[in-house]
Amino acid sequence: MPKRSYWPWWSGAVSIEVLMKIGEEYTLTPRAMAQGGDAVGRISGMACFVSGALPGETVNVKITHVTNTYARGTVVSILTPAPERVIPRVANAPHMEWQYIASDAQLEFKRQILAEQLTYLGKLSDLPEISAVAGSDSWHYRNSARLHGYGTHLGYRGEKSAHVIVVADDPLLQPALQLAVQHLREATLLHPPEPRTPWSVSLRLSETNGQIVAAISDLPNRIAIAIRDAWLRKSPNVIGVLMPYGVHEGEEAIQETHYGITMNLGATTFFQVSLSAAKTLCDAVLAGLGDDISEWRIVDAFCGAGTFTLPLAQRAKRVIGIEEYAPAVASGQQNAWTNGLENVEWYTEPVERGIAHVLEADAIVLDPPRRGCHPETIMGILRLMPKKVVYVSCHPGTLARDLQLIVAGGYKVTAITCVDCFPQTAHVESVTVLERI
Repeated sequence: MPKRSYWPWWSGAVSIEVLMKIGEEYTLTPRAMAQGGDAVGRISGMACFVSGALPGETVNVKITHVTNTYARGTVVSILTPAPERVIPRVANAPHMEWQYIASDAQLEFKRQILAEQLTYLGKLSDLPEISAVAGSDSWHYRNSARLHGYGTHLGYRGEKSAHVIVVADDPLLQPALQLAVQHLREATLLHPPEPRTPWSVSLRLSETNGQIVAAISDLPNRIAIAIRDAWLRKSPNVIGVLMPYGVHEGEEAIQETHYGITMNLGATTFFQVSLSAAKTLCDAVLAGLGDDISEWRIVDAFCGAGTFTLPLAQRAKRVIGIEEYAPAVASGQQNAWTNGLENVEWYTEPVERGIAHVLEADAIVLDPPRRGCHPETIMGILRLMPKKVVYVSCHPGTLARDLQLIVAGGYKVTAITCVDCFPQTAHVESVTVLERI
């Protein structure tokens, strides 16, 4: 949740007399987009975060949440729309919270959010100009999806709601994946789960050959088997389904080609949301490390199944991948073996523990989850003092916190790239390069 200290222009004490009440309506002109995706402005000196609004436009806002330091609200009506506002493609889609913003404006807003977090929250100065690049197409880019079921309803949940919203024609999914989801819904209607039964399904599409694998969770085995069999009859490109009790029908993984490397990826294996996003991030990581790394020893922390590990192994002398999720490490090891990469060592443990076993490194690549790096991970980096640190982030706030510590330990930020891997959403990805002073 955004904190008051994120925004310098509305810092200062707020009188209790100006506190708003839930349900009241106000007119507001937001001044910026905030981390998390809401627009933010002030009402009687108090910050108000508004979902569905844009900087510079005038809106009527209904207050939904109030604290002593900020409020939250939703747009009731738009009095003066911003030029960046467009008509949403889907009326109610919780996974596309920014679809009302023009695609080029989304990228710029993400760049601004990243800059604000680094300079104000992270208190970082003398930063290079932040470049911004599109990592995925604006629409139909997703090669994977996790859908929630509730009886026969199959769709998405809101961030703070258990209610399942069905998006019949999802404009974020690649067409082959969307067709498979449609066939799954049809199979679910033929063999309906009990009403109010919560369940889920994960799907992954190979952009290389069009094949799909899936994993169904939390359904009784009898119903899951009936749905699976009906689904497979309708969708011949679904080549494997993992059932609720760990039994596979068909293949366990699809094959994807990334950076000339053949990768086996299961339905729940972490990989970027599109091949284009994976390549764009990998391009930025490799560019940050430089051309002459053939004799380098590189640590890839939070390595997953090897999105960065394997391209690094093609170029460096030795790579150590650290990842606590054992199935991802097993997939990475298989992928390394398949591609004849024998210079990779894998540590299956939390990064803050695994990095303690590393004796030396010329570079460290970080790709942590949204919570960022554990303090002991930062201590491990500063113990090793590599020539370069490349930080791939999916949360500007935790990135700012971690960079502040790394910079204080003897590093300088030399490049920052904001990458829009998730168009139509507020998710901000970035790649930051630090060099030892």
